[in-house]
Amino acid sequence: MTQKGFEDYVFAVYNSKNGTAKSYITAIRIIDQMFEYCDVFGLNGQSILTIEDPFLITRIVNFVCSQQSLFIKGEDSIFRNIAPNQVSYPGKRFCSAAVKQLMNYYRQDVEEKKADTIVRNLSAGAKVSDELCQFFKINKEGKDVEVKKRERLGQNYFRRMVLLNYDNKCCITGINVPQLLIASHIVAWADDKSNRMNPENGLCLSATYDAAFDKHLITFDENYRMVVSRDIKDYFSNEVVKEYFGNFEGKKIKLPIRFMPSQKLLSKHRDLFVG
Repeated sequence: MTQKGFEDYVFAVYNSKNGTAKSYITAIRIIDQMFEYCDVFGLNGQSILTIEDPFLITRIVNFVCSQQSLFIKGEDSIFRNIAPNQVSYPGKRFCSAAVKQLMNYYRQDVEEKKADTIVRNLSAGAKVSDELCQFFKINKEGKDVEVKKRERLGQNYFRRMVLLNYDNKCCITGINVPQLLIASHIVAWADDKSNRMNPENGLCLSATYDAAFDKHLITFDENYRMVVSRDIKDYFSNEVVKEYFGNFEGKKIKLPIRFMPSQKLLSKHRDLFVG
């Protein structure tokens, strides 16, 4: 586990609530500081974000939650050394919420490593999708909590897999800000169960281009060049629109590291393109 991995995880979970994500990230830093003052677990300055032992993580989660409760009651706790401008983090229970998200991130990290092994040993996107759908129980019937949790893990993994395939950069612009990147399905999740987890059914796009692609206002031809619809061209008098779309029209996307976008699936997208 890494700090960047945790940050990417909470921003993905709270993609429309970045204030919450940032608060959790800050809360983890505060907890690390508190353990520097009171090294209960012998971490020797190691961030709790880098711990790989599940039993130690569980103990830390329980300890932080109990210490936060003592702090709220006005009793002695590891948060006694907290800076005045940080009191609200344990006081409003952000610290316990943050370590619980850390536990969720750890579980996801374990699952991702298992999924990475599946992907690493396969070369065909369709086979990858088949194996990952089984692993994450993506197409399993049922609405129970466990099925939904596994499906959400699978959706998160699809994003991670696609972004890594494109070196964490928008394939049109090269933008590399994680919070702005989306793993866009070429054929929608709801429309093709067999390709839900297919890396060849994914493009890494920043938010504006994802929205345009999803609404079939842009697409890509047989040579992976961007095609822009008349509905967007009608707005080329606006310099911003022209810059965003006109400047990239006819240009080839940045191709992925391993799994090429499927032309068969792109053909289906082109069939719905608003020309």
